[in-house]
Amino acid sequence: MDHPDYALFPLSTVLFPGGIMPLRIFEPRYLDMVAMCMKGQTGFGICATRPPENEHEFSSPHAVGTLVEIVDFDRLDDGALGITVHGRARFEVRSTRQADNGLWWGSVEFIDEDADSACPIEFSALKQIAAALIDEVGLPYDTESRSYDSASWLSARLTELLPFDAATKHDLLATNDPLERLRRIRPMIEIENTR
Repeated sequence: MDHPDYALFPLSTVLFPGGIMPLRIFEPRYLDMVAMCMKGQTGFGICATRPPENEHEFSSPHAVGTLVEIVDFDRLDDGALGITVHGRARFEVRSTRQADNGLWWGSVEFIDEDADSACPIEFSALKQIAAALIDEVGLPYDTESRSYDSASWLSARLTELLPFDAATKHDLLATNDPLERLRRIRPMIEIENTR
């Protein structure tokens, strides 16, 4: 089976399909990536980052990520490039290679999304937490439609916005069942609140 190749952008967070994220791009390899994507009208993959094994290596991408599309761009006051990306589809990385400039490339296979379901009442507190996070963060989330009763939407936004480490965010992104994601998120929030 043929797997498409995409440039991969390792970050300390994740983005789900339907999510939106502003990015500040300043490293030459990622400026080249953005230019290439805009010229070819293609997306790139965002993956949670694995820390480098030593100080001479670049961070590498985890095995599951999301294909994103650039929906807006602007030159920032500090000279960096500001872009906004929209999550399109989750994928599993089948193989990676690294270009001479340090840019990661991955051969990917797209993941079929599990059917969404209504968010059970047991997760009502998570809806309130998501609403408070979105109000606190503001742009770009406050311009997007909100679906607090969707288990898929709610679990995705909580994973994106809560201050979990990159490995935890990757594990949640790799979890296909949105209700299972919510079951895993709830005790992590309760643990954080008791500290």
